[in-house]
Parts: sequence; structure tokens; C-alpha cells
Amino acid sequence: MHVMNRAGKVTRRAAATPTRARRAPAWPLVALLWAVFPTASVHAEPQGEPQADGVVAPAAQLAPSADLERAARAPERREKLRDVADWVKWKAARQITSLPAEARLFYRRGLIANQSGQHAEALENVRGAIELDPSFIQPHLTLASWSLWSDPSQTLVHCAAVVDRLRHDFNLQLDLVANTLTLGFEALFAGLLFAGLLILVLRAGELAHGFEEQLGVVLSRWSARLWVTVMLCVPFLAGVGLTLPVLLMLGFLWTPLRVRERALLVLLGTAAVFAPLAFGALDRFALALGAEQRPFYELPMLEHMPWSSDRQSRLEALARRDPDSGFVQFALGWYSRRDGRLEEAERAYAAALKAWPEHSAVLTDLGNVVAMRGDVERALSFYQRAAKSDPLNAAAHFNASQLLTRRFDYTTAQAELRLASAIDFELVKRYQASSGANGQLPLADVWPGPRTFWTALLAARAPEAMPLPLSLRGWRESSGWSFSVAAVVVLAAGIVLGRWQHRRLPLRYCSNCGTVVCRRCAKRRREAALCQECDRIGAGAETQEFSRVLLLQHQASRRNGARYVRAALATLVPGFGLLSHHRVFGPTLLLAFTWLLGRFALGHALPFSVTSRLALPGGEVPGVMLWVGAALVYAWSLFGYYLASNAERRREAQAAVMVSRARATQSTKREPSVAA
Repeated sequence: MHVMNRAGKVTRRAAATPTRARRAPAWPLVALLWAVFPTASVHAEPQGEPQADGVVAPAAQLAPSADLERAARAPERREKLRDVADWVKWKAARQITSLPAEARLFYRRGLIANQSGQHAEALENVRGAIELDPSFIQPHLTLASWSLWSDPSQTLVHCAAVVDRLRHDFNLQLDLVANTLTLGFEALFAGLLFAGLLILVLRAGELAHGFEEQLGVVLSRWSARLWVTVMLCVPFLAGVGLTLPVLLMLGFLWTPLRVRERALLVLLGTAAVFAPLAFGALDRFALALGAEQRPFYELPMLEHMPWSSDRQSRLEALARRDPDSGFVQFALGWYSRRDGRLEEAERAYAAALKAWPEHSAVLTDLGNVVAMRGDVERALSFYQRAAKSDPLNAAAHFNASQLLTRRFDYTTAQAELRLASAIDFELVKRYQASSGANGQLPLADVWPGPRTFWTALLAARAPEAMPLPLSLRGWRESSGWSFSVAAVVVLAAGIVLGRWQHRRLPLRYCSNCGTVVCRRCAKRRREAALCQECDRIGAGAETQEFSRVLLLQHQASRRNGARYVRAALATLVPGFGLLSHHRVFGPTLLLAFTWLLGRFALGHALPFSVTSRLALPGGEVPGVMLWVGAALVYAWSLFGYYLASNAERRREAQAAVMVSRARATQSTKREPSVAA
């Protein structure tokens, strides 16, 4: 599900106007989005400026009209701006806060230039995109990946910028959490499923031996093997997917399975049974994409959205339809204030305050609107309540200091400014560097923090018709609770049939070569049970010692052949070597990571995105990261297999030494009686 949000839209309504052209550069104010607040983010939009007598100037004197805005956006003003550097200079000269549409255009051009081998031009365009819109996060990720090997310090700088932005942006947090949980569930399910499938391959002897013996009563040996192979392949070809056959056969092998393998079966069965519940929980994230429904309406996408009359009318209709929703009322207040509709913004913020009592962001923004309308006393009371509601709200103290300064109450203003500096020094520093032509600073708006959105998201009902585009969609595993019931029935049936089969025909292993045998086919030689092949080899020797030598040779040949096959498969299939040594959880993680790498290598996009996608096809994850991930997976798989194989050989060598010593002791004890 891919929807367009604030990214990739046109510039702000107040951008490039003569009013802003008379102000100091406004781009440092956008850096307030990166300020450290646990529950709110600060925005630097032009506000009404109080005069020396404490009366706030009307918004009409500050907000540009539509005619002036269209004139500022006229083509003749920009027809010569073809390079990103020219756009950055034009933005700084006209003191525009941000140019989001142009930033995304040049970012896209940078990606195309990098793909074409023009790396210098690519760097210039991507860096210029950051200058045009400091809140644009994707250029930082791209530059971090490009400088990973050439300049690691720059990578750390861009990663720090991403982390700082992530702390305060709900949309970025939602993208990260939703994609992590979605891909994590899919990868874990795929890892468990493929690990179970490989266990079936490794235990094919235990799975087929009982059926072969029963069919061998009426059929020849080779015919019985052929029919058993067909019978085991039929469930995978019946169109019921992979999960149900794997659960059935692993349940059938419950008795000979080891503890870790049983744990894997339990985890796979649990994931299959509760898959519908997991899908419903993941689909809850799609609530943020609905523009005309509870709980969010359009609020998550309005933070940097340009003003338009159609959206204004839609928000007004939504506010009338749902007057008790704090989200739609705050959205209407935020949007109306940007167009200079202060009276409507005040009403909307007041309604939002009823829905969100004593909310710090609502109180601060309502105080700004009231101050712009000239009521300084009410504005100061709102700031005081906002600071009391959230002691870390530096914007409330900063705005109060501005109003008090314009009323010549310098002592109290300095106290408020000191509080704001103690809470967030960067906010005060950046605002002091952005004073207008008259030396006055704009008031700071506050955007609701991520906690407000997350609380509403967790309390809301999951959508019924907005599923996420998961890779498991369309599989039998995503068909709903009917599949869960089928998984329980199949698993229980496999365990019951397997235990019944094992009681009728218990399975053993050849004491020489390890081949699966049962009481029908096993050949007894003293205390040892041998398979038919080992019995034939041992019976062909004239003496017992020579028989032992032949059996050891056959054992070594079988063991070496199995090792060669395991080494080849371990090289090709990550985790297979560890599974062959009865490791379970490490190989499951390896298979899960392999599934993720394969998914991104094939160009699949992330399943969830509130922000727009501007990467080239298959470029959401850089190729160097895919190669590094693949190298780490194979290194982990092969090194783990090497360690497990060496440990197995040491155990075999120790066992051989102990057997040799026991035989030497027995021969020594027999010497006196033989001599007598």
C-alpha cells in the first residue's frame, strides 16, 4: 500500500513572498525540527509580531496574499534556475524556509546521475536537496551509504542527523516500526519454514523407512522406495502450500526429533496458528494512511503540506462531522493558521483543547494564534499552562519571553529565556539568529509529539479493508483462521500417526554406519544391530578381526561421502551445515536473513511507507549493503559448519581411542587363560 504524503508536494503557501523577502533568512528555523523534545517538535512559521506597546500586528500584515504568492512563483522568476546551487542561493536570498518539491526533484536527479556514473553531479544534487529542505531525510541516508567506505566520518554525521530526526518524527517512526515488524515476522516465518523443510531432507530416512518396510511386504524393495517418495511429494504438490505438509511430516517425526528440533516445530506451529492475529496487528499501521477516517484523519501528513483550498474545505467538513476528534481539530487549526485565518484557527485549537485537555502543543499553538490577534494576556496564560503541562516545552518559555520583551518586562523575559535555554539551547540559538528586519523573532509553533500519535494508534480498532502488502498475502498461510484450524489439525494428526507408527515399528540406527533400521530389517550380531549392507560385509570375512576391519572401512567410506555431500550443500545453502549437526536456532536466523537479502535483491519495495518513495527501482537498499549482508551470512554459515565439523571429528577420535584401549585391556586379560 503506497500512498503519497507530504513528500514530493509543492512548496509552502507562504514561500517566496515579498513579506518573507524582507525578513532574515528563515532556513535556520527549519532546524528546530531537529531539536530534542521527548513529545513535541517545534516549527518556525512566521507569526504575528507584537509591537512595542505589546499589541500584536494583524495577520494580514504578515501573511502573503494569494496574488503575491502567485507572482512570486511566476515562471520568469525561476526560468534561469537550472542548477541546484542556483536554487539554494535563490532560496537564501528570498529567505524561504524550505522548498520540498524542488528538493525531491534534485534528489531524484542525483540518484539518476549516480546510476549513470556522474558521481560529482550526484553528490551536488543530493547535498543541495538537504539545503532546499532540511527536514528531508532520504538524502542523509543516501549520502551515508555513499560515504560508508570513502569517508566514514561523514557517514556518522548523516546517521546522527537521521537518528535525531527520527526521535521527533512520528511518520519516520511509523515507517521504521511497521517495516521492522512486518519484515521481521515474514523473515522469521520463512526461516522456521525452510529450516523445517531442511530437517525433513536430513531426516528423510526416518520419515520413509517405516512406510518402505510396510510396502515391502507386497512390493519389491525399489518399488516400495519409489512409491514412498511419490507419497511424500504429493502433499507439497497438492496446492496447500508448504506449511501444512511440513507441519504434518515434522509431527510424524516427533519421537525421533531432538529437543531443539521439537522446539522449532512448536514455534512454526505457533506462527502458523497465530498468523491471522499477527496480520491484524500489522494492519493497524495502515490507519495512518487514511485521510478521512479515525483516529488521525490527515494530521500525520499535514506537518509540511502546502496549503490548498480543497484541503481546507475538506478539513472543515471533517471537523464538522467529528467535532470531538482532537486530531482533525488540531489539523484544521494548524492549516487555517498557515493561511492567516486566525479566528477559525483559534476556534479549532479551542476544540482540540477540549479533546486533549492541557495538551502542551495545543496550548502553545493556541497561545500563538491569540497573540497574533492581539490578546497578549491570554497568550501568556496559555504559555504558562503549556509549560506546566510539559516542563520540557522550551517553545512556551521562548514565546513568552518574546511577548514580555515587547511589553518591556525585561526581567521576567530574561528569566523565561534562561529557562528556554536550559531546556533547549539550540532552539534559542537558532531563533536568535533568525530575527527579522526589526530585530523581532517569530513565535514558535509546536507539533504534537510521537507519543500522542502512538497512544491513539494503539487504542484504535484495526482496519478491515486496508491490509498491508505483505509477501505472505495470497499464500495459504494468510487465508485466515481457517488455516489456523487446519494447522492445528494437521500437526495433531502428524504427532498421533507418528507415535502410533513408532510403537508398531520402532526405529533404530545401524551401530556401524548409522543407517536407519528397524526390528524387521536389523541384523543382530551380539550386542550390535547392523543394517543389511553392514551385515553382508561383516559376514564375508573369515575372522572376527578382519570383519571389524571391513566394517570400519565401510563406516569411513559412508562417513566421508556424507561429509562431502554436507559440505557441498552447506556451501550452497546457508545454515544447512549447522542443521546437519543438529543446530537449529542459528540456522533459522541465517535462513531468515537470507530470505530478507533475496527479497531486496529482487527489487521488492518495503511493505509500508507513509512518506513518498523516491528511490530508483531496486534501490531502497544499497547494493553494497546487500553484498556485505550476503558475505556475513555465508561467513557465519561456513565458519559455524567448520567449527561443528571439527568438534564432531574430535569426538569421533576420542571415541576411537577409548574403543582401542578397551580392546587392548580385554586382550591382556585373556592372555593368562590362553597360555594355561
